[in-house]
Amino acid sequence: NMFTMVGTNKSCLLLALTSLSIQAAAALSVTSARSNIIFVGGLCEDDLSSTKLGKEFDRYGNVVDVSIIGGGGKQQPYAFVQFDTPQSAQAAISETAPSALYRQVKAAQPIDRSKRKRSNTSRQKREAELQHLKDVCSRTNLVLQVQSTHIDRIKEFLSNYISKNESIELAIEGQSSSSITKNVSLVFVSTSNPISLASALSKSEHLEIIARAVNKLYIVHPGAVQADMSTEEGCEIIVKDLIQNKIASYDDLESVRLQIFPPSCQGKVIAAVESLDNGLAAKLNPRDATETISIVQVYKHKGKSSDTSTDALVMNGVSKSTIDYSVQRESPKNGQEAISRAYYKIKEAVSRYESERADFSMESYRDCIAIDCGSAPGGWTKYLAQDAKMKIVHSVDPGDLDPAIELDNTVNHMRMKIQDAIPQLKSQIQCDEDKIKVFVSDACLHSMSAQADFLLDAKEQGILADEVFFVLTLKCTIGHGKANFDAQVEQAVSNLKDRAEIRDLSVHHLFSNRIGERTIIGKLI
Repeated sequence: NMFTMVGTNKSCLLLALTSLSIQAAAALSVTSARSNIIFVGGLCEDDLSSTKLGKEFDRYGNVVDVSIIGGGGKQQPYAFVQFDTPQSAQAAISETAPSALYRQVKAAQPIDRSKRKRSNTSRQKREAELQHLKDVCSRTNLVLQVQSTHIDRIKEFLSNYISKNESIELAIEGQSSSSITKNVSLVFVSTSNPISLASALSKSEHLEIIARAVNKLYIVHPGAVQADMSTEEGCEIIVKDLIQNKIASYDDLESVRLQIFPPSCQGKVIAAVESLDNGLAAKLNPRDATETISIVQVYKHKGKSSDTSTDALVMNGVSKSTIDYSVQRESPKNGQEAISRAYYKIKEAVSRYESERADFSMESYRDCIAIDCGSAPGGWTKYLAQDAKMKIVHSVDPGDLDPAIELDNTVNHMRMKIQDAIPQLKSQIQCDEDKIKVFVSDACLHSMSAQADFLLDAKEQGILADEVFFVLTLKCTIGHGKANFDAQVEQAVSNLKDRAEIRDLSVHHLFSNRIGERTIIGKLI
């Protein structure tokens, strides 16, 4: 028949060849293990129903199930049709040719999982990760629940700020990007006195700085229990460990409150406490507790092959309820959230700088003249006028200031851009006392170098004093990622040092900075 078709419609020839190839494949499949499921490939209709496809094959035997996969424009759909007997499936394979509904039919061979070759790479990686975290937990007695975007900043803050200002010895043992709660990470800390460190972090002056980064503090005992808190069995293991190894040392345990992470597991933990009937349930008192029990799921692998009995770690511990372990800052009032965020940015910058420089105090600039570039809605101006007690604050921005700032007698709102304000300020200078001693800018500019340009232009125009304290926000507008942002800031700082005499320069990624922002602080001579 093929030879008689030479010279006729080529599509007919291709159809015949396709039919023969399917028949040959079907004949070869007879020798393989028989299955009552067939594979139907190349479905020609995206909205083909399983009922319609099932009727296409019910002439070969009883169709038990039809599963259609794909479609919707993403990929050409295909299907698996299951008969009640392998004989019916074989008949469909042997006798079926391509049709308007599909392009191929063949046996669906089941996967022999015993013969699958699995890579040990992922398993070995998981085991190494688990062992590393066990080692970290063995040295940890304080766990911080932090926003993932702030994890590097909180580590730097603990090491370089708290340890120096509070005279507390501490070590950052590690971190874990939690797979348990989205956007939350855990920082593991070891310290000689976790209660003192937790109390220090709860001080109002520190809360103003870290409240955007840290959610909760958990005082725990070193070591971890292999258990999954999301299961009843796991909660029983955790509670038994608490009773036998932690609570037993508290003879005067009167009342306790629970701190659970993730909070969604608290109900299961309480149920486990009640089911074990050991007297602990009667001591639960969240409002007036003498001790706090912290239970933290620090690791949980969510892979397909994970075993929750071994692929999950929990830390727990008991401590005196002397402080509130929830880190919260009072919300700004009267709709001043925009001012408050900017306000805490400059307040943190100055506070960090004062802690680094024993010879520096913002108090020394009291009753001086300051300039705030890109000031609206007035967060930085508010700090300079009300906290730093500047004599005059030239608040430069075409936009509106918050009414509470606009009405401040020490604030001179210049509704213009900084390049227009500099000549006007120059014309007003009568003596050195009129010159600016504090230059700050949180302005949004097209290029990072523009911040330094305006600072140096003000110096060149003679409106700045011989020594000027400056705080500048460098905003990265190109690229992504911490390493890229840090490299851009490093280059901008290097350029500034090449162009002017800069002393005591510091670079910070503040908690109130966005991901692509860095704050530089120093003195221009």
